[in-house]
Amino acid sequence: MDLNLPDPLRRIFFFGLFILVAVLIIGTYFLGSLLISKNKSIQGMLHLQPVVHKSSEVFGFAPFWLLDKLDNVDWNTLTTFAYFSLPVNSDGSIDKTSFEWETFNGPRLASLFKNANDHKVRKVVTLTQMNSADIETFLGDESAWSRLADDSVDVLKSRNLDGVNIDFEYIPSDDSLKSQFSKFMAFYSGELHKRLNNPYVTVSVLASSVRFDKIYDISSLSKSTDGIFMMAYDYYTPDSKSIGPSAPLYGYNDGHGPFWYDVSTAVDDFIKVADPRKIILGVPYYGWNYYAYNPSPRSDSVSWTEATPTTADKADSEKLLATTPVGGWDNTAKVSWRGYWDNEGWHVVYMEDKNSLGLKYDFAKEKNLAGVGIWALGYDSGDNNLWALLKEKFAPSELAYKL
Repeated sequence: MDLNLPDPLRRIFFFGLFILVAVLIIGTYFLGSLLISKNKSIQGMLHLQPVVHKSSEVFGFAPFWLLDKLDNVDWNTLTTFAYFSLPVNSDGSIDKTSFEWETFNGPRLASLFKNANDHKVRKVVTLTQMNSADIETFLGDESAWSRLADDSVDVLKSRNLDGVNIDFEYIPSDDSLKSQFSKFMAFYSGELHKRLNNPYVTVSVLASSVRFDKIYDISSLSKSTDGIFMMAYDYYTPDSKSIGPSAPLYGYNDGHGPFWYDVSTAVDDFIKVADPRKIILGVPYYGWNYYAYNPSPRSDSVSWTEATPTTADKADSEKLLATTPVGGWDNTAKVSWRGYWDNEGWHVVYMEDKNSLGLKYDFAKEKNLAGVGIWALGYDSGDNNLWALLKEKFAPSELAYKL
């Protein structure tokens, strides 16, 4: 080939040759990637394994009383599987006489942990204190913090677990306890990170913690932990005087109501003081069934009765969602409601469904939160539609391959 061309032509020739080679290389790469992703036999010959990169947190609590209802868990969508729970004594020791401890060491949970491990899902244990007096005693005794750290390290090592969720639920406001709780979490998280290989330490907090001054200092906790599970539910509870949704997305309206607070305002309050990428938006897979004077949302509940929890399986058996005579969509709360009559009178139920949960998931993504969390796995009554929704909203970001 004669390349004794004038300078302008030589430059054009080499530039064209460069473009041709680049096109061939890029084309070959994409064609090869397509063939490999479609052809499992090629993957096998090359010893390639798919690697799913999960970009958003999908955190699921697995209560000890629901372990037999978890056959439909989508392990490719879930990112953290959290056993609930091991009780913590006031002296900081984990209660190894409890039924929860027995279940923790049983074959059913071992099988679930294996499924999580096989799918690269984090395995976490939740440590709980639900009694105010125990929490006060524990936070006042720093030797108890060390004992809990020691017990936690032993448990995580013995079961090859990836982390801990701390769920100490103290409802009153107390400035001294707020300071102590922050000091405890900083100490505890620091100890686990010092003694274990990259543990995942999260803390569960009340959604009203910022605006209504609970013991959870969200700014401090966001710095000392790997994540904050925001329990964005139970805005209305069994003893509420009026009937309302457990998790209204909107409706606070700067204190003008109709709801005393809402999920969107709580999230906005949290991200003013904490990194949104540390916040996991907890959503309820349940609702409250209120006795009512009339079948309408936001009406007064019957004062001498208490609401009962309703989950998908109860809703199906009681035919609340499909066949009740009245009901609709609360466009302020962004949650469905139903009213029905039985031999004891009228009932009103707010229930989360694909529509309400989808809006909450979109909101979490819009606010760039770490992801979402489920209370609780098993309350979906085997409904794969809710897993399909999670997969749709939080699909893995990419599919790569490694040798």
